[in-house]
Amino acid sequence: MKKLNIFRVYLDDGRNAFRVLVPATDAKDAAKWCEGNGDVIAVKQNTRENCDLVDIDLEHLAETLQKNAWGQDEIDVITRTLSRVGLERLR
Repeated sequence: MKKLNIFRVYLDDGRNAFRVLVPATDAKDAAKWCEGNGDVIAVKQNTRENCDLVDIDLEHLAETLQKNAWGQDEIDVITRTLSRVGLERLR
């Protein structure tokens, strides 16, 4: 199984420059995900040291999803994926 990482992709759509966060296997895959949304200016891997998003409380998220009638299988897939990508809040 390929490991997913979070990448910051900087785009220019001709009017504005903006950043999106993309889960991908590598920088090339992250850039490909953004195709059609503007010119890719840069792609940088997100890490805990340069974090933009790394602090999701997965227990709280699971409880919230459960209270809103999400099934356990869906909750497991979402929380496990976020954990594998490294977005789980460290305690």
